Amino acid sequence: MNDTLVADAPVAPRYSRTVADLPCPKGHPYAGNALQLAGRQMHQKFTAWVREHGPMFRLEVFGHPLVIVSDAATVHSLLRERPDGFRRAGGLKQVMSELNVGGVITAEGEAWRKQRKLVMSGLNVEVIRNFFPTMIAMTERMFDRWAAMLAEGKAVDLKRELKAMALDIIVGLAMGHDIDAVNHEGDPLQRDIDAIFLRLGQRTTAAFPYWRYFRLPVDRAAERSSADIEAKVKEFIRDTRERMDRQRKPGNMLEAMIVAADDPESGFTDEELVSNAILSVIGGEDTTANSIAWMIHLLAQNPQAAAALRAEVDAVLDGDTLPRDWERMKLFTYLEAAHSETQRLRSVAPYVGLTANADCVVADTFIPKNTTVIVATAGEGLDEAQFPDREAFRPERWIPGQRPKREEDPSRKLFPFGGGSRLCPGRFLALTEIKMVVAMIVRNFDLELDAKAPPPKEVLNFFMAPSSLPVRLKPRVRR
Repeated sequence: MNDTLVADAPVAPRYSRTVADLPCPKGHPYAGNALQLAGRQMHQKFTAWVREHGPMFRLEVFGHPLVIVSDAATVHSLLRERPDGFRRAGGLKQVMSELNVGGVITAEGEAWRKQRKLVMSGLNVEVIRNFFPTMIAMTERMFDRWAAMLAEGKAVDLKRELKAMALDIIVGLAMGHDIDAVNHEGDPLQRDIDAIFLRLGQRTTAAFPYWRYFRLPVDRAAERSSADIEAKVKEFIRDTRERMDRQRKPGNMLEAMIVAADDPESGFTDEELVSNAILSVIGGEDTTANSIAWMIHLLAQNPQAAAALRAEVDAVLDGDTLPRDWERMKLFTYLEAAHSETQRLRSVAPYVGLTANADCVVADTFIPKNTTVIVATAGEGLDEAQFPDREAFRPERWIPGQRPKREEDPSRKLFPFGGGSRLCPGRFLALTEIKMVVAMIVRNFDLELDAKAPPPKEVLNFFMAPSSLPVRLKPRVRR
């Protein structure tokens, strides 16, 4: 397949087919495939269609075509063309804006470049390293809580605990506040974030945008949650500005963003500061918690992989209960491989919607301006030809010295953090948190599947989450 992408070329680009020539699943005479796209398992329908129709096909939604692309080389080309060649899909951007989720994730062009600089100032390695001691303390606090609960014969609700921990870390890093959601069940901020994600997931997979014509009680509740989150973030910003010592280095994301925004030459507005602060809190909770949850479930299902990971963690921690040395975080080779394999099988952001800014050619197909193109960030992760024994959880695929010689490097076949210049700015924080929490878990606890519980379903709540996490923790008995 020719994966060359040409946009705004001075001469007419060459192509051999148009969007109308692409295969298309059978749909309704009027609605097309719109009704098939509704629901919280929409991503699974995409995956099934890829297997049936190939790496590039189209859908029809009320007479408007959508192009789906899963070929890794083509996906890579498309992601590199953002934001100049492609922008975020307008429908998704509108849904997010309606719930006050904006900032760098919805910005385009020069506005995106400016805001990207603002966000990266708060998520660079120095800021995360300065926050590392706080992350250690929060992880140790959660470990102590779990140990006490198990000693009392109580079960640990891992799904709830991981989301609370992720919220503690992102609010601590982003806002400089310790809300201790782990020990305070029913935290209002966590409840509001969960409500926003639920509405985002339902609205992005709805066949008809009814809320733009009439609002149900759940829509009004989501708007209240959005307003409450904004008020809380503004309170964090106000408190931080009052206590900041401009002479010391920023110790958290908000302090770094305030320093950048207060530079008279930056051009940043208070509105951009607030919107990106809100985005950091909302976006930093669900993705990381879901990634850890899926990894824990896959490890519990695969004892051999869990044993290999435990051996690495034991060697790296050298007798300690959790990672405390910043430099040793680089040594978790198998843990990073387990994360990559988890994203291959259970990508938390399986698809990204783009819109063409101009007429262009994608994989030998003419794409008119303003056409929506949906790319699979999971790439070819579930393609048997690319990943033999595709359903198996094998972190060794990602370790050069351990994968079979006949298998190619898989890192260019998946895009868990996106790609190109719009690569997720929080990826380093996410990986640091994942390594910290998972290392603590496998070091101190045994994982046991709940045989009586049904397996978790993949639920698309904006990000792809497990419906449950049927894994029990047992105190580890060290020999």
